[in-house]
Amino acid sequence: MPYPTSASDLRIDVNDATDLPLAESSRFAVRAEELGFSGVGMPDHPHTGRDVFVRLVLAAQQTERVTLFPSVANPVTRHPKMLASLAATLGESAPGRACLMIGSGDLAVKYLGEPGATASQLADAAETIRRTLDSEFALAAPVPVYINASSPRMLEAAGAAADGVYAMVGVDPEVVATAMDHVAAGAREAQRDADSIPVALGLPVFMADSEQRAYESAARYALSGLLNRNRVYSRLMRERMPSLEDVSQASDLSTEQLHRLVDAMVAHGTPQQAAERALAFAERAPTRHFIARVQLAGEDPLSAIEAFASALRAAGGESVLRPSG
Repeated sequence: MPYPTSASDLRIDVNDATDLPLAESSRFAVRAEELGFSGVGMPDHPHTGRDVFVRLVLAAQQTERVTLFPSVANPVTRHPKMLASLAATLGESAPGRACLMIGSGDLAVKYLGEPGATASQLADAAETIRRTLDSEFALAAPVPVYINASSPRMLEAAGAAADGVYAMVGVDPEVVATAMDHVAAGAREAQRDADSIPVALGLPVFMADSEQRAYESAARYALSGLLNRNRVYSRLMRERMPSLEDVSQASDLSTEQLHRLVDAMVAHGTPQQAAERALAFAERAPTRHFIARVQLAGEDPLSAIEAFASALRAAGGESVLRPSG
């Protein structure tokens, strides 16, 4: 059954791709709130020299409505109990609008020269963080713990142990349905009610001044999803197109292969086309919560979310955005 995009519970968060000095580091969050987005995620990139939780607390002081979360933290560079303490700090700074997202790592763990967290490590970390938040900190509102996942094992770990799931699997209906099945399987294994576990779907948005240029700008992102063979997206796309087996770089892709990979991974095109595709995806998705990575070729991240918000309204998605003021 399709979900109407006019429903008041539909929410789109945006990921902050800026790398500004601390004095200006809340500009993206403030603008996202003004534009009406529901939440803002900030990257945990220690190589920038700007700690994500410091940035989040600063943003909490300058915003009133948006949910704030690291996108994403990990239990390798910070012990789970330390993550619980940091989540409590954010929860005190932004009561009722703080969330903790944890994942395997990526740039943060590479910075330390460590391997990323495994599915079992993430499940254990989520349980430790949840238990610590409940037993050791007196917060005015709970801080839910989500696991970021794109592979079957990670999705199942999230369904088994987390308060929620941040699934980054693309926008193809079959891939999304398969991911949801893995979340449900993990929940069943842990004797949890799968329907009670909220899922936020990653929504990559690649915009440009033409559809062809948008395809080109999204090529590397879609290819990275294919090359990570553990991901649900990679597995299903390889089943559909056995010819992808020998692909190792973007130049190996035919035009048809590129288009099919990008179509399954991102909402793309001109701002208007991308907005229409994003709303169509939201209409058929089995969730009401989306976390968007928004890019506009040749423009900075603030200009990108401004263009996306304008296009969403023009495409009939006015109720998706809730401007402040």
